[in-house]
Amino acid sequence: MSDLSDIKKTREHWYTAYFQGDTDVLQKIEASDFYVTSPKGKEDRVTRYDTIKQAMEKGKWFKTSITLEEDALEYLLNDRKAMVLGHGRTIENGAPLLEMAFEEKWVKSKSGWQVQALHLNKVS
Repeated sequence: MSDLSDIKKTREHWYTAYFQGDTDVLQKIEASDFYVTSPKGKEDRVTRYDTIKQAMEKGKWFKTSITLEEDALEYLLNDRKAMVLGHGRTIENGAPLLEMAFEEKWVKSKSGWQVQALHLNKVS
């Protein structure tokens, strides 16, 4: 497989795990120093996993009726590093809930592609 097809497959697993609240899979794909920045601030992976687990326990995580759509995806790969840029939205029953522009930083380790950072910006 090529690096591009590998990272696409890994991203798909990563997003599926996130929307399902599967922190075990997230821990395998997200680097140990992974973080998210968004309009709400910066969140490290430990805080992120705790937030996901608490929301799952309370039944307040993503409903199965919510889907993710992405467009304007751009993959920039260079020597075991990659940046993925794009625009995405969560949709429920055909109606957009939230639109975000995103930037992901990835690195290829011995175990495969791992995401190091996710930067989110709300699109009005």
